Amino acid sequence: MAFLDKALKLGKKVSETTASVAKSAALAAKEKSEQAIEIGKLRKDILVENGKINKLYEEIGRHAFDIYNSSNDFTLLEPLFAQISGSLEKIEECKDRIEEIKTTAEISDEDIQLEEEDFEEGFEEEE
Repeated sequence: MAFLDKALKLGKKVSETTASVAKSAALAAKEKSEQAIEIGKLRKDILVENGKINKLYEEIGRHAFDIYNSSNDFTLLEPLFAQISGSLEKIEECKDRIEEIKTTAEISDEDIQLEEEDFEEGFEEEE
């Protein structure tokens, strides 16, 4: 009888250990998934900022041409330059955060499976 009791206790411990390991693995997978989603969002933010920059460059070009043809008032361009600088800073912050997440969570690009070309279409500028 003692043998059966020990076997039952051992079976129970194995079952509890297996459940604990499975729970830990599920939590780790969930955390990695959440981090991959955050990286995807940061990449989308980078693309949105790049879209803003392209529109600002276009606007600068129009103003520069107008200045060239008439007024020579370059003060119209200063706010646009400031906006571009702000977008470039945000892009760098997003890139830094992506690298931080990838390093601390030991996530590779293969784990994420979200490449930048996945975001090239379908995202409009957010305001």
